[in-house]
Amino acid sequence: MKRTAFWVLLLVFSLGVFAPQGLFARALDSQDKRKIECAMFKMYVLGNYFDVSKPIEQKEYEYPAVCGASLKGKKVTMPEWFPEELKRMDAVKVVYIEGEGTLSEATLWYRTFSNVYAYLARANDSLDRSKPVVLEQLSRGYVGNRISLVANLDRLNKELVRGQEVFSMKDSMGGRARSMLATLEFMNREFYSTIESFTSPAAEKEDKYRKSVMAVVVSANQLWSEFRSAPIPMNPPDAQMFRTTEGERLFNMLMLILGSVLVAYAVYLLLENKKEFILEKWDDYRVKSVAWAEDFNRQFLTIDVRYIVFGTVIVFGLFGLLMGFSTGGFGGVFVFLLFVAMGAVVSVRIPPIVLDRLKKSRGRKINAQLMDSLILLSNSLRSGMDIVQGFELVSHDMQPPIADEFGLVIKNYRLGTPFEKALEGLDDRVESRMLSYTIKAIVIQRQVGGNLTVIFSRLVENIREESKLEEKLDAMTAQQKIQAIVVGIMPVIMLGVMFMFRPDEMISFYTTPIGLFILFGCFVWIMIGMKLIQKLGEVKV
Repeated sequence: MKRTAFWVLLLVFSLGVFAPQGLFARALDSQDKRKIECAMFKMYVLGNYFDVSKPIEQKEYEYPAVCGASLKGKKVTMPEWFPEELKRMDAVKVVYIEGEGTLSEATLWYRTFSNVYAYLARANDSLDRSKPVVLEQLSRGYVGNRISLVANLDRLNKELVRGQEVFSMKDSMGGRARSMLATLEFMNREFYSTIESFTSPAAEKEDKYRKSVMAVVVSANQLWSEFRSAPIPMNPPDAQMFRTTEGERLFNMLMLILGSVLVAYAVYLLLENKKEFILEKWDDYRVKSVAWAEDFNRQFLTIDVRYIVFGTVIVFGLFGLLMGFSTGGFGGVFVFLLFVAMGAVVSVRIPPIVLDRLKKSRGRKINAQLMDSLILLSNSLRSGMDIVQGFELVSHDMQPPIADEFGLVIKNYRLGTPFEKALEGLDDRVESRMLSYTIKAIVIQRQVGGNLTVIFSRLVENIREESKLEEKLDAMTAQQKIQAIVVGIMPVIMLGVMFMFRPDEMISFYTTPIGLFILFGCFVWIMIGMKLIQKLGEVKV
């Protein structure tokens, strides 16, 4: 019984000590182990090929049995083009590392393949049940492999300036380096997946580990094939294939002219069919333009509405011309006409918007002066003047715009307009709720009687309280207003910063049709975002 208990305790202790070694060993079988060892052989050969310290005679190898019975014992021949290329790569000094000196391109490739070999060797050792494996050490080793691979890839992808020329190591080995670097980038992601598998749930750990290791094995075989493949053509295509004859150019020009004529005729037919509709809209526009001009004059502004309308169409037309020129061909003509049509639609809606903004701005200015004006009116009434004389006093003593408005009321009254009608005109011109209350109070007082001095005193108190409330609301909604400003300004600032650091790329992108469309779309959405945030901060009292 004692011996049995001893062996049981020894078995439990052994399982506890050696359990980590078999954690990932169960994920890979003997066939996977042979694939790993074959990939290790290929990376070993590639690394030695780029080792400039070894003579060419010592770089002769044979395929091992793990690479298959058909390849067993077969000699691995070095490509004929490689010795000369190796000399050139060894002469290209790439990076200086303190303590190691200046490394050549050949040395960087040698270190890269050696790093992949070390990864595969670590994965192969993890399958050996006779060697105890500590998961923390294994994970730390894979992390070191990935850090070294990333550093080497960054150096190999870097473009170097040699005098007036830019040298890229991607063009090495007859262009094979481009595909090999792409494979190494994929291998780098699988290195990370291997590290990530150590922190995965227990049910997924082994499967993730196996998939990442075997993906690196497949990538290693791909590197081997890419190195031994035919070179990638690096010469530009023959310019003769792009040449055109004089007859072909003349034919293309005639077809372009014919197409433009047909498009113009199609537009003419469309306009002819819609002639009555267009004339009706034109008459409506003329009537509206007269009304808009009168409204602007009532705001003491002399603005030719045609400048606003046609100016908007011209702005849209210039932007459409730029985008059409970038697009080219018939598509460019269509884009230009589309933007001109958009400008025509938008231009008709611009004058009312501008007029509404002006009225609101003028109303806010009059509101700020209304309390002082009412105090002046109240004092004039106490001194024995009538309401007309009080208005005249305000027009002389106050500053515009309220002085202009009150002065216009007096002018209309002197020209024969009833005072009540002159006040109604003031109410129509100015968008101010408190001024409207004041005018209604004056009209009612002149019809039924009453003490205007008391009314004005109460209006002054109401205006003072409303001003305090508006100031409080402004303080409470200041954040939304600032957010609206930031939403509008930050994209412009970021665009300017990108233009400062990458002007060539930004200009080349934003002069293409897709770049211009994106710029226009971003502008529209920025305006929408600013409007939405502004609406969220509005409080109507």
